[in-house]
Amino acid sequence: MTSMLFSTAALLATLLNSIGIVLTTPAAVTAPGCSDAELIMVRGTDTSQPVAPHWESVDDPTVGKPLDTAVRATRPDLSWTLYNVSYPADGTGPRSRAIGAVDLVAHLVVRSVECPALKFVLAEYSQGGEAVSNTIGMASDDAAPAIVIPAPHIAAVLLFTSPIQAHNDAVPEPYTRRAAQCCVPKDPVCNPKSALPPDANYGAHTRYGASISVAASFAAQRL
Repeated sequence: MTSMLFSTAALLATLLNSIGIVLTTPAAVTAPGCSDAELIMVRGTDTSQPVAPHWESVDDPTVGKPLDTAVRATRPDLSWTLYNVSYPADGTGPRSRAIGAVDLVAHLVVRSVECPALKFVLAEYSQGGEAVSNTIGMASDDAAPAIVIPAPHIAAVLLFTSPIQAHNDAVPEPYTRRAAQCCVPKDPVCNPKSALPPDANYGAHTRYGASISVAASFAAQRL
């Protein structure tokens, strides 16, 4: 299993390099010790963060910060760590998402080896949904899915307003029962155009406060 994980991360990095995307080595960051559970957060477009991993709450008041608080409150009996995936989260589309997918898979590889008993909750907001979904076998409208990552350590996948949901909401196995998809009715990012009401607007894209506690409870039940 370990060799399979490392092969997956290496192949993704090789594919990026082959199309001219060179991954830079982030500044050295000391990882925390092993916890019972870890929230891995993939932020949305233009949510500020340097291109380096951080073991602290990301500046994302819509999903990142409140979800981190909620999962800890829902399962206070567990020790928690938080990892923010390091990727551009800009407007370069497939390039940005591919970098996020590689960082996500590489982090899962390393932490799964370092902490064999650790369980992961994968979560995202907006563009981050494509990076997460691509690594669990879901295609974007402009890119095929990345290699599916092995799943034994992944307890839950929380998808908030993922653009992929607008054309494909079928989460593949083995993640089907581990995934929760959150998309409010008027959000044009995650709803099919045919399903949008006349008053749909991008303001709805930030109205996910009511979904946070529901998603946290969903994850807690699977840890």
